[in-house]
Amino acid sequence: MSFFTNLRADRLVTEIRSSTDSASPATQKAVARLKELGPGAIEAVFAVLPDADKNATVAFVEVLGALVSQKTFPQFVRGLIEGSPRVISGISWALTSNRNYPPHLLLEALATPGVSKPAVLEVIAAQKSRFGVRELLNAAYAQEPNEKAALFRVIAEIADAHSVAELVGRVQGKDPIARVHIINILARFNTPEVQTALQGLLKDPNKLIRGATLSALQRTSGPIDIERVCALLKDPEIDVQNKAIDVVIKANHPDTIRYLIEVLKDENENARRAAVEVLNEVGNAKSVKYLLEALKDSDWWVRSRAADALGKIGGPKVIEAVLQLVRDKDEDIRRAAIEILNQTKDERAVDSLIQATRDADWWVSERAIDALAE
Repeated sequence: MSFFTNLRADRLVTEIRSSTDSASPATQKAVARLKELGPGAIEAVFAVLPDADKNATVAFVEVLGALVSQKTFPQFVRGLIEGSPRVISGISWALTSNRNYPPHLLLEALATPGVSKPAVLEVIAAQKSRFGVRELLNAAYAQEPNEKAALFRVIAEIADAHSVAELVGRVQGKDPIARVHIINILARFNTPEVQTALQGLLKDPNKLIRGATLSALQRTSGPIDIERVCALLKDPEIDVQNKAIDVVIKANHPDTIRYLIEVLKDENENARRAAVEVLNEVGNAKSVKYLLEALKDSDWWVRSRAADALGKIGGPKVIEAVLQLVRDKDEDIRRAAIEILNQTKDERAVDSLIQATRDADWWVSERAIDALAE
């Protein structure tokens, strides 16, 4: 900025600062003349922003907004690096309300060392309609977690059906945090392509991906691969298990019970708990009998663990089903039912246990007596 331009800028800045009304003719005239000075006025405005009152700040931001361009953008970036909080706020305001610069400069600014990233991200969010999903994705991969999350929030807002192919193509990438964000965005699109992509992630080695995928499936309404989801009831991560429970219950697939058998046999207590929790919601006498028949040929300790889980964790639906099975024609089913009732504290079991003491099968009658004694 030349010496004379500097003097004129200082005088106009002082005039604007001394005004009590930013909309007054005198102030607007000073603002217009300051704009006419061009890029040379930018540094003068930066210098006074820290101490400017509300009225003056509005006027100065108007000046900055008029002066921003591709050519002057580096000055604004420098202000976002070196400026005080008030200066950064003013620059952000000016960039937000103006489009006289290519949007890609904001992404370049975000990668500039020392820049105020929150301010740049605020501008990017305000200018989101000027970006494409692909360029924001590329920028997001280079950011730290907080900035990455902010960019993905913008991506989520602008993504539409035309973006699905791009997002699906990146869901198998190397960056797990980015993948989680992409999965969350894809959950908005209830299409076969998305369903296929999500269910392909259920066996992913990363627990974050498995958990995010289950959360996404919970929010969609398309058909799911119930076998794959039921397998996650045995997942070593409790959080993943719990999400799998929710998905299986919501799906209420007709083949669910068939896939619960192996889970109920599992040596891990949490897996058996997960199977029973599903049964608590979708089970009935027919499905519980199917399970007990399937367990009939298993080792005694497998049957015992399953009965223990059904008795201790089983809810009203499971217990109601078992009470009906105490009178089943198959003595093996009655034996299994009595073992389950032996573990429950449900008062409804008392009458059935009393009747079972007169059962023709000695095992059933003896175990019914044991249960009543406890």
